[in-house]
Amino acid sequence: MAEQKNCRLTIEVKDGKVLTEAEFVDMVDLATMCGALQLLMGLEAVSRGKSLEDVKDNMLDIHLAAMETLTDQVIKERGSECGS
Repeated sequence: MAEQKNCRLTIEVKDGKVLTEAEFVDMVDLATMCGALQLLMGLEAVSRGKSLEDVKDNMLDIHLAAMETLTDQVIKERGSECGS
């Protein structure tokens, strides 16, 4: 059995910017925390009167926008590596 380790992810909004700090985190840890955060966000939205379908649509839009930003950032970084 694999030894369980502790990890930490801190998310802060400061002056309109989202700041993150991670300790001892790998991709599986981040995916697990991301899923828990999405669940928390969805439950909060439903409890405030949003329909489940609206919440799911909005969450999908957020995911797709994040993946588009990821793609743009990777392309930009790879381009700057080639230009160095």
